[in-house]
Amino acid sequence: MTAERRPVIVGVDGSPAAFGAVRWAADEAVRLGRSLRVVHALEVYGPYEDVSDERDLAHDAATEIRHWQPGLEVSSGTWHGEPARVLVEQSRTAGLVVVGSRGSGGFHSLLVGSVGLHLAAHAHCPVLVVHHAEWWAGPEWPLPYREPIVVAVDGSHDAAYGLGLGFAEAAARGVALHALRTWHEPGHRWGRSPDPAGRAAAAGRELAAELEPWRAKYPDVPVVPRVAHCPSVPVMLEAARHALMFVIGARGRGGFEGMLLGSVAHQVLHHADCPVLVARRTPG
Repeated sequence: MTAERRPVIVGVDGSPAAFGAVRWAADEAVRLGRSLRVVHALEVYGPYEDVSDERDLAHDAATEIRHWQPGLEVSSGTWHGEPARVLVEQSRTAGLVVVGSRGSGGFHSLLVGSVGLHLAAHAHCPVLVVHHAEWWAGPEWPLPYREPIVVAVDGSHDAAYGLGLGFAEAAARGVALHALRTWHEPGHRWGRSPDPAGRAAAAGRELAAELEPWRAKYPDVPVVPRVAHCPSVPVMLEAARHALMFVIGARGRGGFEGMLLGSVAHQVLHHADCPVLVARRTPG
């Protein structure tokens, strides 16, 4: 199956966050021209546990989706197993996996649940974690889009992939794309003073070069490049406050070999005020 034909997958568990994530996933599938698969992972802890009330969650969600989006191809299924592992396995044939930031078992002190974190580190495709997903479960749908798609760009392979995903999202939704590049050089290095102006100019040129092919492919998408000399996480979180979606590579340029999820992506995933799309390459 080619990457363009892989379905959008959404995990459900009966929580308000999952319901909002389902709406986001359906919207994504329609705008990106893909089918949607609703997945419920059922953990059975003993032979006598009554789980009959939970068995139709995926089917019920799929029925709701067909009312919202009559033309969307929707399938559903329930799998036995730990939710994170089930969704990682399902991601092998997916183009995108969508989950709410906290499911029914989440604690308020944990801003992103274990399922979202596990997927961000181990999925075989991009992962969209929908923060405040309960907001999207209200009666007004679809909501009007005004905020931009914000993409973190640092020259890494995952960030380059994320830039393509961000442009596709912006084009599908008719919004602007803000490309954000940061660097941080505290103090002096090797006895020489840093050159913020020169570094800013170099970073601006690098960013322009990375944007050029995508601007040519998506000429109708308004692009706002931004270069900032400051620690990455605070400026990214501030940008996320005014974004429809924040796109970030799973591993940045400074990540260690073998690291499945970079520290900056981890922080953004935990603390962003908008849905976060973690760019992980789809095999094949």
